[in-house]
Amino acid sequence: MSIGNVNETMTEADGQLIIKRSQDVQAIIDQNHREAADLPSMHGQARHRKIGSIPFVVAEAWSHECGAGIGTVEFGEYCKRKLMDGDFAKFRIKTV
Repeated sequence: MSIGNVNETMTEADGQLIIKRSQDVQAIIDQNHREAADLPSMHGQARHRKIGSIPFVVAEAWSHECGAGIGTVEFGEYCKRKLMDGDFAKFRIKTV
């Protein structure tokens, strides 16, 4: 299943290249809603569990905000904090 394509536009203004990325995130929100209803809170003795899915453009912005690369421990911790914010509740599946 393809979840959201990233659209990129490039414009030039005052000698600067401006790149804007956007993404239709409704499919991710819908999948998160289904998983929230279907997945158990914990999977036995698992050390890790899925708490949410975020769109690529959001992950890219959060990486820039926190100064850590996508996939690093620091980025993961930053994402957990952001997912607990009510503004991003639709990307959350389970609470931490």
